[in-house]
Amino acid sequence: MNSKLIVSLFTGCVLTATCITSMISQAKADDEVRFICASGYDQQTDKRFPTTYGWTSRGKIAVIRWKYRWFNSQTITPDKRCEEVSSRFQKAYNNQSLSYITNGTANGQAVICTAKQVDAPCDTVLLTLRPQDDSLQILNELKEILRGRSTKPIEHSSKKPQVYYKIDIKKFLQTAPVEK
Repeated sequence: MNSKLIVSLFTGCVLTATCITSMISQAKADDEVRFICASGYDQQTDKRFPTTYGWTSRGKIAVIRWKYRWFNSQTITPDKRCEEVSSRFQKAYNNQSLSYITNGTANGQAVICTAKQVDAPCDTVLLTLRPQDDSLQILNELKEILRGRSTKPIEHSSKKPQVYYKIDIKKFLQTAPVEK
């Protein structure tokens, strides 16, 4: 193996570990929730993928595992999507709009977003879906996770009827299984 590659990999691992340790310490110190993107292990494929996590004082809770490229784009990588969506979850959590999640349309594209109440417009877009994604299926999978009924994250469709689901995000973060 090339020594530059080994040094780069080692540096990346050290920076990631330092960042994650810092985030865990900060979350524990503040007893706050943080949504972040970090590498997560997928048992089915025996591979690691970017994963949107909810970090709590109990540990990390996987919400979305980013296995697929969006539109086969070279610029919109799973890592970039993970970072963007994790930031959107944090924004929704901070502005307390994670009470309801729904499917909708933004800029002509199917999205999963938050709403303050049933029949309210989208408040915070959580993720934009690919044309081949089924928005109701993604919404239902996310609902099952956020209600604590699913123990695995969704894998990241769409003229579908809009549906609203009430979410108790605090209960989810207090009771969902944490990853090691």
